[in-house]
Amino acid sequence: MQRARALIFTINRFSAATLLSLILILSARTASAAAKGDVGLGVYPTDSHIVAPNGLVYDPLMRLTIALDIGDEDYYFFTENSFYTEKPTPGVTTNSNQKNLDFTKREYDLVLGAAARPFSLKEVEFRLWTVSLANLNRGNDANKPSGFKDGVAAEARYYFKGERLRGFLKAGYFFSKELVEPDGEPYKPGVFAGTEASYGLSEKPMALYAFVNAYFINANCRVEGGLAWRPFDLWSPTTELRASYGQYFNFKEKNYSQSVFLVEAKYYFNTFVSR
Repeated sequence: MQRARALIFTINRFSAATLLSLILILSARTASAAAKGDVGLGVYPTDSHIVAPNGLVYDPLMRLTIALDIGDEDYYFFTENSFYTEKPTPGVTTNSNQKNLDFTKREYDLVLGAAARPFSLKEVEFRLWTVSLANLNRGNDANKPSGFKDGVAAEARYYFKGERLRGFLKAGYFFSKELVEPDGEPYKPGVFAGTEASYGLSEKPMALYAFVNAYFINANCRVEGGLAWRPFDLWSPTTELRASYGQYFNFKEKNYSQSVFLVEAKYYFNTFVSR
């Protein structure tokens, strides 16, 4: 019962944080817009290491994500929400009686912004967004949540879509605030660049594909890669199972890196809303 209450509490916290996204969906009903995005639930089956916004490294247990785009092809709002739980350690627990089934809430990340494709070349897109990386109080720790990072950024993207190769290139600039390096030190972000790409491995390109995400900002780098499979063609063709491995490191700290292995189920939706 206590574990169920803790789970309900964390879900409620996550739902409250996405309230603005839901308001955007309801507002879209009066503007002949489309709502699309994805929902994902992932598990870290082996020891992984993520640096929290306050600079502390923790071992994640689960991740819940919600991404939404509200608008049309040329102009839309977007939001990305990520909620992380942490594996229990001495003094960091929701309920110590749960032992191996225990977990504790750890981090909530929010990206909120707007995107525009003002030119006839629809492969080119411009974005303006803000990011908030927040620590959550860990279990029955009496201390309040401490430490967060946030900022505002502008970004340009170029999308490519072939029969098998899909994705985009991106580049941009952070105007303000701080982020955190893999070694836990805060730093002032600036110019960044990256790519997200996938390549179809089956006759139906999206049925089985490999993907890679790379992100560079200052001396920091994040590279992830993996496989995605959509086995439920008959009853849920947009549900996929994913496995990925990632490395996070700073070029100046050659002996320090974070490794992340994630197994995830993700559902993609695309709902057209009209008056």
